[in-house]
Amino acid sequence: HAHGEAGGPEDAAPDPEEQGSSSLSELRYLLQWLHKSLPYLLILCVKLLMQHITGISLGIGLLTTYAYANKSIVNQVFLRERCSKLQCTWLLLYLSGSSLLLYYTFHSQSLYHSLIFLSPTVDFTNFWEVLWIVGVTDFILKFLFMGLKCFILLVPSFIMSFKSKGYWYMLLEELCQYYRMFVPIPVWFRYLIAYGELDTALGWTLGILLGLLYLILKLLNFFGQWRNFRQVLRIFFTRPHYGVPASKRQCSESDDICSICQAEFQKPILLICQHTFCEECISLWFNREKTCPLCRTVISDHVNKWKDGATSMHLQIF
Repeated sequence: HAHGEAGGPEDAAPDPEEQGSSSLSELRYLLQWLHKSLPYLLILCVKLLMQHITGISLGIGLLTTYAYANKSIVNQVFLRERCSKLQCTWLLLYLSGSSLLLYYTFHSQSLYHSLIFLSPTVDFTNFWEVLWIVGVTDFILKFLFMGLKCFILLVPSFIMSFKSKGYWYMLLEELCQYYRMFVPIPVWFRYLIAYGELDTALGWTLGILLGLLYLILKLLNFFGQWRNFRQVLRIFFTRPHYGVPASKRQCSESDDICSICQAEFQKPILLICQHTFCEECISLWFNREKTCPLCRTVISDHVNKWKDGATSMHLQIF
């Protein structure tokens, strides 16, 4: 009798093999359902695609325009004195024309109002229209600041040095990201407080609570970004130096040749590690690195992002 009682719990315990076979059976049923439903799912996807063909096509067009312009600007910044003024002018006109054409095509919706925190002429209870406004506005703001970078590229080097241009690219990109963080706020806030199709006290209360929660999250995000933005402003206005001007003797020790560009020194700079480089060359190097190109001694305490003219791919939806 005692032996039977001891064996009871063992008999009641689930068999791992049975559990495994049950899981496989459920997975098999799911795969069978997907296989049978695939034609219907394809029909549904085609229908949804046709319903939103304009928005999808425009999204692909905006993304392609961004990728092309961003790559071209980075290439032109890298070329420095060999930069093509014609290419920069074309990019400036291309970005401006694309933005104006988009706003003209959808002028009835007044999408440009979102750029200055005003309300476009759309239905704020429709999620897809809100997403449409936010996405288009984010891309247009990118195009606007990319156009400003093209304008800086067109400034002759005797008026603004390549080093100074790098600081301007960095400042413009940080300003762009900071401004883009604020632009969606009115749109999403109106959507959240208008959400709740039942015109009841509960619906309005829920909408207001959601709106306030959204504002609190954005405020926390604002303070999180503010420290980084202040650092960028400090770098822009102080223009930190990485070394001191090198003497002729110090240049001759390096055979009067810069190790980066393999040409004669132009405004040679001596780093704390006693290696000499052109001022422009080492400034470009420290856009992405913190150490000396030769001995890897740490020279800079930060990496100056965005000084290469690049624009962030991040899509600021919220």
